[in-house]
Amino acid sequence: MHREQYLSLVLAVMVLLSFGGCNKAEDSDAITDTTAGFIVSEGLDQTEMTQTETSETSAATTEITESSIEFNPHVYVSKLSTVIPQDHWESFYNLCDALRAGEDTFECSSQEAYDWATDPVTLNELFPAACMRISGKSDDGSVPFENGVGRIYYQMPVEEYVARQAEFEAIIADVLNTYLEPDDNDFEKCLKLYDYMESTYYYEEIPQYSGNGASYYTIMNRKGVCYELSSVYSYLLLQVGVDALNVGCYAPGMDHAWTYVVVDGVGYHVDATWSLKSYLYNDDLCLEYFMMTDDNRTASGCPVDDLTVPLLPGYWVKFSTVTFEAPEQKYHFSSVSIYRYLDEDEKILYYDDSEGLYSVSYA
Repeated sequence: MHREQYLSLVLAVMVLLSFGGCNKAEDSDAITDTTAGFIVSEGLDQTEMTQTETSETSAATTEITESSIEFNPHVYVSKLSTVIPQDHWESFYNLCDALRAGEDTFECSSQEAYDWATDPVTLNELFPAACMRISGKSDDGSVPFENGVGRIYYQMPVEEYVARQAEFEAIIADVLNTYLEPDDNDFEKCLKLYDYMESTYYYEEIPQYSGNGASYYTIMNRKGVCYELSSVYSYLLLQVGVDALNVGCYAPGMDHAWTYVVVDGVGYHVDATWSLKSYLYNDDLCLEYFMMTDDNRTASGCPVDDLTVPLLPGYWVKFSTVTFEAPEQKYHFSSVSIYRYLDEDEKILYYDDSEGLYSVSYA
């Protein structure tokens, strides 16, 4: 998939085709809500090692306290620090702050920084509510960027955009506070938000964006194809400081996307699509596609030797100095590995496979 094709997904200017790589299970109109949370217990009684509905663990709405996780408008991908200049990030954050306040200009370091900050792909991956709702192209004859100032061209009434942004931020904060604890480490964040994705989202063959960016649509409607699902999972992890990127492969018979995460300095592949509970018709959390190595990912039919990364300048990894390797064998879950229990004190994950209960340390 070329960058222009990915951009068409973000902008929704064409009807999406069915992606063969995403169709790992048979689709069905019979979808039930299996939103789940976690029970953390000190013992090993398997009656306690179960998942429960979010309403039981979070009472549906998380009370905001001083220790709560707040929405982060300035997400950052350190993996791209060598290829996206710091002034681009600072200009982008100025844009984010201006949008939240309903302003129509922002400080910007250069034309290149302006173009990157207002690019639909940048917005889709890093500030979803603004994608398709603002533009970096003049619609009134004014100059978009000059003398260190960038203009914002809203595609909807400004006050409506500010309300849209506030609603989006509240939804993201509620998700983070429902599924995470402020002291979770990066592995725990990856697992708990993975459970959120697999329990809550549905696969939708042809999303109906209605003028919204792909990630915003998927978050608000809890459905999308692999490219949207991987983008949303990446975005949620970036919200809580875990380096994560939407990546994909474009090979014969396999056009698919997933998330590349970095935990404790080590890269892993995590697929937010192929373990959807609504997709597998199962309430268990399957770990087969969680924290995969390069070999695991390739064996699943997704080659990693020619990856695409929407946020990467040039789009294709082969044209960049940035690498996306996942060599670590610390986690290796089989196709029948089912999550059972997380001992956060001892930093041990317990799971079932065909032969019984097993554990792996994530310390």
